[in-house]
Amino acid sequence: MSNWHIRILTLAALVALSSAAQAQTPAETTRALDHVLAQGDVRPLAAIAAVRLRHGQVAYSYYGGFARQSPDGSLPVGPQTLFRIASISKVVTTIGLMELVEQGKIDLDHDASDYLGFRLRNPDFPQTPITVRMLLNHTSSIRDGDSYTLPPEHSISEVFEATHKPGDASYHFAHGDGHAPGTWFAYCNLCYGLVGTIMERVSGERFDRYQQKHVLGPLGIDGGYNRATLAHPDRLATLYSHQPKGWEAETDTLPLVQVWDPVALDHYKPGTNGTLFAPQGGLRISMEGLTRLARFMLGHGTLDGRTLLSARSIDLMQTPSWQYDGRNGDCPYPIASYGLSMARLTGTRDSSGRETRPYKGYSGDLAGHLGDAYSLHSGFWYDPATGDGFLFAADGFPDAGQERPGAYSSFTRIEEEIFTALAEAGTSAP
Repeated sequence: MSNWHIRILTLAALVALSSAAQAQTPAETTRALDHVLAQGDVRPLAAIAAVRLRHGQVAYSYYGGFARQSPDGSLPVGPQTLFRIASISKVVTTIGLMELVEQGKIDLDHDASDYLGFRLRNPDFPQTPITVRMLLNHTSSIRDGDSYTLPPEHSISEVFEATHKPGDASYHFAHGDGHAPGTWFAYCNLCYGLVGTIMERVSGERFDRYQQKHVLGPLGIDGGYNRATLAHPDRLATLYSHQPKGWEAETDTLPLVQVWDPVALDHYKPGTNGTLFAPQGGLRISMEGLTRLARFMLGHGTLDGRTLLSARSIDLMQTPSWQYDGRNGDCPYPIASYGLSMARLTGTRDSSGRETRPYKGYSGDLAGHLGDAYSLHSGFWYDPATGDGFLFAADGFPDAGQERPGAYSSFTRIEEEIFTALAEAGTSAP
């Protein structure tokens, strides 16, 4: 055998040994996540549910902790546990919107005012239209202000009336910064209430019902945006914050009560207030559901033979239409590029100066979204090229703003630890 062949075989052996050294058994991954659950943040977490995808298939899953507590004991978390998944909801909302785009009923670059039925303009830039695309990619110059959810007897147009003045907590536009719509990224939940309103006006259907009929139902995903009409309310997780005195329920306690007055909801006119069912964060979905959602995105708009969107629409969602260049946005999250409701984790630095790397050694290109609400942090991330993915929900954080920051990214420390534990999960280790 020639020296050249020996060198090649030696190199191959070293690569194999390196891969084996990094490989992780399911038991090792489980122990790592058990440790994250038990150690928690300031205090232990209530629950972690996590799935590792490889080539679009479930390679590893973990379910630890409890979905809710009662006098009769705790209900354990499982694959079908429904979490209020926070801002991952934006992805599913956008799928519903893109169906209307494909039907020719909505143009992403058209003035959103024409779909809303009222003039939507930042008073600092009265001649600059705010487009649907700007609402989706957080460059509209609209701000959340003091609230981004209104009861059914109110219209979303009230939020933008001239009675609200710059400097007021109720003022919902950027002011005095010189950044015209379309030029500056600032994360905004209210924009997705506007998106929900547009969807209602165009379709004639109430947002929660539209999403159930045209997105969740066809994809075979259990859950929904309206907790009062869930097919399986018994699967719902109560979200808790972990306070010094113990667990404090934040939302989705059982028995469920109506969020809004039933009479007012019965008289609600679709297309006047799309914030009702929280298009920005109100989806209840399980790990089984998130797995189906990831397979749909990886299938370029098709799941189990059912096509909802074209591959072009999926590509539009995933492709950044805004990228941080050091002077065109400000965001507390690990976001340095954003498309239509979806970020990309490429390792570039975000506006905090930290790299968008979810774990040490990461060199991928994950697409997806994070979630952060009611003491839950969640992740829906997949690589369009390889089919690898990280899906998780972690509940029981302390109050917002009290979480331990990440060691090397703008994710929380817990999120980094979950990513790290899952990174080598599902490999071929013995």
